[in-house]
Amino acid sequence: MTLFVAILLPIVLMLGAWQISRGAEKRALESDYLDRLTSLPVRAAEFDPNVRFQRVKLAGELQPQIFLVDNQVLNGKTGYWVLQLFSEAEGRRFIVNRGFLAARARRDQLPEVPLLPGRIQLVGVAWPYTGLIPVLDDDPWPETWPKRVQRLDIKRMAQLLSAEPVEVRLEPGQAGVLQAAPFAQVLSDAKHRGYAATWFGLAITLLVGYVFLGVRNARENDK
Repeated sequence: MTLFVAILLPIVLMLGAWQISRGAEKRALESDYLDRLTSLPVRAAEFDPNVRFQRVKLAGELQPQIFLVDNQVLNGKTGYWVLQLFSEAEGRRFIVNRGFLAARARRDQLPEVPLLPGRIQLVGVAWPYTGLIPVLDDDPWPETWPKRVQRLDIKRMAQLLSAEPVEVRLEPGQAGVLQAAPFAQVLSDAKHRGYAATWFGLAITLLVGYVFLGVRNARENDK
């Protein structure tokens, strides 16, 4: 029992501390977002992909290269995030998140993404990398476009398209936007606080159980 507690307790405490750290990261993201919420968008030439939540104004054309990020849910519907290559008139290439598109009834049929030919202007937000969802196997990408992928791997997408390594999430009301991706709900640290409380609660339960078992065994040995 002592060996079991000695092994499990540090793991549980480490997981709780990790959730607290993740919550702090989310609060820092929220602070950055609120600071930049009312800032004016910069031109593409001035855009810095390392600045979180920087608003950028793009002028150019959407290209046919489209990623459909699978297993998304919005307002109770399942579907995809639609990420598409955008060629800016000043020469830079961006990956813009046009928003949510509902899936078809049959999994073997991809939804039709509304095209928007010609030169357009867009305003979006440089959305920070918040980690990839884990997968059991590798995520092989099809050779043809559009590509249905299992997770939003923006670095891999950018490398394939020679684009800026950041997701530009289009603001509501922009040309070509579908159901705009959310801008605030993923920043909440409530989930991480709940997970941390669970792990620390488990650690307390483990210690209390260990002490109770030790006291009981000691009494039995005294008889």
